[in-house]
Amino acid sequence: MSTVFNIQRFSIHDGPGIRTTVFLKGCPLRCLWCHNPESAIPSSELGYHANRCAGCGLCVKACKAGARSVKDGKILHDASLCKECYACVDACPTGAAELYGKELSPEEAAEIALKDKRYYDKSGGGVTFSGGEPLLYPEFVCRTSEILRRSGVHTAVETSLFASKDIVTAVASCVDLFMVDIKTMDEELHVKATGHSNGRILENIRLLSELGAEVLVRVPVVPGFSDGSDNIRKTADFLIENTRFRTVELLAMHKLATHKYEALGRDYPAKDIPLPDDETMRTLGNILKEKGFTVKCAVSES
Repeated sequence: MSTVFNIQRFSIHDGPGIRTTVFLKGCPLRCLWCHNPESAIPSSELGYHANRCAGCGLCVKACKAGARSVKDGKILHDASLCKECYACVDACPTGAAELYGKELSPEEAAEIALKDKRYYDKSGGGVTFSGGEPLLYPEFVCRTSEILRRSGVHTAVETSLFASKDIVTAVASCVDLFMVDIKTMDEELHVKATGHSNGRILENIRLLSELGAEVLVRVPVVPGFSDGSDNIRKTADFLIENTRFRTVELLAMHKLATHKYEALGRDYPAKDIPLPDDETMRTLGNILKEKGFTVKCAVSES
């Protein structure tokens, strides 16, 4: 069993074709611009979307622990009293109360994903494990992938590669594609942005090349951290010198997750970081092309 916080069907941004993305909860990194803040901790947690709330008080009545109350038409939640029964979620008619995280077995996850197999077959799609960090759950990923691949479904994993070599090696044997972020080549900036060094990640990228894995390298373009021409040149040189990988996807930072931070009652660490402009994305893409890379590029969205 693993904690899954979302299974997103008909996804078109998490690998080739039409896909189902299985989002696993828990992550060792704390990226400032993380667009899935509900994935950070491995346990289930409650979110509250004030813009959806009708102030009806049904969740208050449903909570036997007295953890919820209404003040000035707004629902208040006292986490110290919460017994984690989540009756408030079931009682909410508008989706204002949302539960992030549900225990699923590999068999249950695969059963859901296989409902859309005909779309995978027609589009060259499949199933992607994302998060959070799916490599925290190698047994779940491998077992689910094994079931899916027996049915002819392509599987992929979106990962930071912040994991042991043994785990990376094990997962490489049971999925078809890795999508891996190089957030910045500057180790000091990487620590500032994520809380950890990039050393283990770069070693694991070398390892995947040695193992013959199929890998799509992605660079999140974040102003002040990874948007410099020098960083992209260093990224390209690292890949040329250490790997077989010659396709890079540039991912423009966005702020579409702002409402998630609000729902969780957390500050958004990247609120003051500007979005990269299209000219920056084109410039970085051209640098990679000049070095012989195939480039995929997505522009920013606010």
